Amino acid sequence: RSLGGNAMVLGGIELIVPTPFVEVDFDNSVRTSLFVDVGNVWDTEFDYDAYRDLTLDTRFSDDPLLDYSDPFLYRASSGISVQWLSPMGPMVFSFSKAIKEREGDDSKFFTFNIGQTF
Repeated sequence: RSLGGNAMVLGGIELIVPTPFVEVDFDNSVRTSLFVDVGNVWDTEFDYDAYRDLTLDTRFSDDPLLDYSDPFLYRASSGISVQWLSPMGPMVFSFSKAIKEREGDDSKFFTFNIGQTF
């Protein structure tokens, strides 16, 4: 059940903290941070009243239909991230926990990215 919209808001805050167990020689290539990310996508043209009586498959949610014009149905997560400027390029290891999610969201505890800016 893919959903989308024509409006999006994203926000985040990151606090860089000293990386434990790292020698001074690697201080410029390893960075640890705590973060909180928030975001939502919604449809400014969605007419909730037109679909109010629609019966949907409730396997993914207890609500038969969400109001996809509501920008306050955001998702949020927080966690810790370690960035390493490796010989192969920048690598990011993130461990996170969803703060606000809905049933059916595909939440990940661990993510790994290669090639993002340091």
